[in-house]
Amino acid sequence: MLRSTLLACALLALVIASAPAVLAHGGNYTGPTGGGTPGYGGPTGGGTGQPGGEPGNGNPGGGDPGTTGQPGNPGGGAGAPVRPGGGARSGGGRSLRGGRTAGRTKKTAGTGYLDWNTWWDLNEERFLNLKHKLGGRDNSSVDRDTIWGLKDDDIARVTRKLIRNAVLPTLKVGLSDSFYDVRAGAVIALGKVGDASRPELVEDMSALLADTDQRVRESVCLGLGILGSTDALPILREILEDTPKGRKWVGRSQVASRTRAFASVAVGLIGAREKVGFDNPAVASVLANLTRPGATLDLQVGPAIALQLMQSKDMAPALMQVLKDETQAPKVRAHVAVAIGKLGHEGAVGTLNALLGHKHNHLARSAAIALGLLGKAEDRRTVGNLIRQARGARDRGLKNFAIMALGEIGGSKARAALMSLLKTGKGLDRNFAALALGVDAFQHKQDRRDIGRLLLKKFTTEKNDVFRSAAAIGLGLVGYEPARQPLRAILAKGGAQTLKGHVCTALGLMNDRDAIPAITKLVADRGDPDLRKAAAISLGLLRDLEAVDTLRKVIAASTNSKAILGAATVALGYIGDRSAVEILVDFVENPDQKHQGVSRAFATVALGFLGDKDELPMLSRIHEHSNYLAPTSALTELLTIL
Repeated sequence: MLRSTLLACALLALVIASAPAVLAHGGNYTGPTGGGTPGYGGPTGGGTGQPGGEPGNGNPGGGDPGTTGQPGNPGGGAGAPVRPGGGARSGGGRSLRGGRTAGRTKKTAGTGYLDWNTWWDLNEERFLNLKHKLGGRDNSSVDRDTIWGLKDDDIARVTRKLIRNAVLPTLKVGLSDSFYDVRAGAVIALGKVGDASRPELVEDMSALLADTDQRVRESVCLGLGILGSTDALPILREILEDTPKGRKWVGRSQVASRTRAFASVAVGLIGAREKVGFDNPAVASVLANLTRPGATLDLQVGPAIALQLMQSKDMAPALMQVLKDETQAPKVRAHVAVAIGKLGHEGAVGTLNALLGHKHNHLARSAAIALGLLGKAEDRRTVGNLIRQARGARDRGLKNFAIMALGEIGGSKARAALMSLLKTGKGLDRNFAALALGVDAFQHKQDRRDIGRLLLKKFTTEKNDVFRSAAAIGLGLVGYEPARQPLRAILAKGGAQTLKGHVCTALGLMNDRDAIPAITKLVADRGDPDLRKAAAISLGLLRDLEAVDTLRKVIAASTNSKAILGAATVALGYIGDRSAVEILVDFVENPDQKHQGVSRAFATVALGFLGDKDELPMLSRIHEHSNYLAPTSALTELLTIL
């Protein structure tokens, strides 16, 4: 949900290892969103090109480091650029277009994307489900004044009326902001909060397709997809096909490959809401680009992701044909395998089992992911094959995905294998086993006491903070109440900020309201922005009445710190109290000209969170169960946007 520096560093390292071409444009990589420098607290948007530039139609996702053995080591180098608005819920995580906060935690560039944090940051939405938890709270209240004429309410949800009267007009103001990241954040936020039945929104958003900045143009495509209006399909098709009309829409002599990939994903986002079939020209274009000879990887992987979203079983035969076609690039087939898993096509289980031993790691990894979605606890062949890969695969990425697949499938045999890995495994094996056991307990509700007891024993006896962070999240997913006191004790000590962030998340998952005072102190204290954001979101999970007031005070005291301001502003949006609307509207509209572009961008992102019409953000459907180890330029960017 909320992302920080760690995941962006990991994905940046991975895409550099995978695609040297993205280092073009003057020789300096400007970040997955355009120009950040280490420690920079402002936005850097979303492109590999320079602001306003055109990256051309090369193959930015080329290269295939995953043929054998470990992924390539991208080497050292500076930290990732940072943007407003992301930051981690749990002390690590992703950015989003329109923003990310800069954290202080650093991670070695060669291995970050292989640790458990990356998987968790891309999959956490379905476990945390903050909006559902906040929406389900009772309306017991205290007498406290709020703005917009509201009184006597706790964390009160934003109404559609308030969205129409305050949020939508303000986001439309953001579309014409002088700062590109405000425009990018505003158009995605409009997609989140907007009603697809209002045709003027498609018109307002499409007007930015000719923006001078490619990052904004890509954001428009995503915003239209998230909005979900079928009125946008003809526009997206023209962009995807790079037609004269499409070029006119973007105001360029040709449409960049990555922008076209974003358009294909947008078609899939619309298809996730509305029934659109093969006979729709936009869907037909998506399918055609999936296998088009000579297409860039972005132009093939984008359609594969779109088909993951649409989840139409009618498409299974066509996808199976691509999966089995050895003339197709391994990365394309890998993302098609994930699509087949998300479609729920059980007829693919035999093929996927065979692919677990494929020489191309991208394919083997995706087979493990898909089997986690399709496999059954009683399927001895699938569970046995995954256990063998979890224990003995030479490729680290395959081991990781196999371990998580066992957690997804559940059952006594898979659970015993995971508990054995937790007891006797080393390093990353233990980290992933701890997380997978939490996933198993969360989803299948079996043997939770035994799992919780083992995780707590390991948490209290081990000293490695990376492992303890994974174990903390595992305990939170299990909901193991005896762990509450040991977890709370971590918050009172010095030590790793990342561990504390994950502990905050775990306590929120456990609904440990006794932890509220300690977590509130972390929000209010000056320090790591990612930790403060994780703590703030934990207060939301715990339904704390005072969280909004605490964050308002932090915002008022943080005008000179872009990182802290961003963390507090976006956390305010995530918690979703409607009393936050006035603050955020003032930031975006900026009537007194006192808020910098960074602050305005933070606020557009927060408004999108606050008024999102979906219980889970639409883009989480791309993030979860993704093969993030098979990157292209477009996919890497998509995985850094909420």
